[in-house]
Amino acid sequence: MIISIIIPTYNEINYIDELINSLLKNNIKDCEILFADGGSTDGTQEVIKKYSAKYPFIKLVENEKQYVNFGFNKAFKQSVGKYVTLMGAHAKYPPDFFVNAIKYLDADECDAVGGPLVQSGTTSKGKAIAYCLSSKFGVGNTEFRVYKDKRYVDSVAFAVYKREVFEKAGLLDEDLIKNHDDEFHYRLNKFGFRILMVPEMQCEYFVRNSFAGLFKQYYNYGLYKPLVFAKLKTGIRMRHLIPPLFSLYILFLPLAIIFPFYLIPLTIYLVGNFYFSFINSNSFKIKLFSFLAFPIIHFSYGLGFLFGLGKLF
Repeated sequence: MIISIIIPTYNEINYIDELINSLLKNNIKDCEILFADGGSTDGTQEVIKKYSAKYPFIKLVENEKQYVNFGFNKAFKQSVGKYVTLMGAHAKYPPDFFVNAIKYLDADECDAVGGPLVQSGTTSKGKAIAYCLSSKFGVGNTEFRVYKDKRYVDSVAFAVYKREVFEKAGLLDEDLIKNHDDEFHYRLNKFGFRILMVPEMQCEYFVRNSFAGLFKQYYNYGLYKPLVFAKLKTGIRMRHLIPPLFSLYILFLPLAIIFPFYLIPLTIYLVGNFYFSFINSNSFKIKLFSFLAFPIIHFSYGLGFLFGLGKLF
């Protein structure tokens, strides 16, 4: 078996058919596809079982604990591939995704390989969120979100790994409901494994289409980030610290009543937000939604980070 494709799922009825069909069209043989389903109630499991009956290499793995890290770890123990990948159900993959991955891994150019992430929304609000999550103003210098060229990186989305990476570095940390992929890639960096990003493996990821969903997503990312750093004692970047400082600043904004100069940083932020939201070719509606989405990303992540930091003490 060349490759084991592991896909955690939970209530993915809107995506599962298209995802499976895109995988079936991929130019790869000798593969197995393991869906680690967290107890879907919307018909996702039934769709997987339908395909499994027709294609024996498609398998359903029951993930009783629901979360991605538990599902991947359970499926990994049942997998047999020389290479292993953790894939998202909310994404589209190019036809030669696995062929290219195997090419670079077989050539020993890297120990893990993936592509840049093109983020898409299906509504005006979703398109604005996708734009913000692809902007340096929105997510800092996150390489796989803002760059498209071939380069070695600290982390990459939907990577394909050599199996020995897991045998040496371990599986996903089960303490981390979120950010388990970040922690795992930091761990790979500590072990000296090479993570490569290549443009021909670029895939499309569908973002949340609501501000409530965006807030919850980034709050949880922030909440678990301090635990990642506490476990690894490394990997922290300036982009991780700016949002919690921003959120702390916003929480103390009433001080501006006494100290008017306290509004200066907010003014600078709003100017930057206006520039990145409106100085582009997007429609006016998307520009307006972007102006709202940027602070939601920054404040929710920062607030989550502060609460996560508090949990460590």
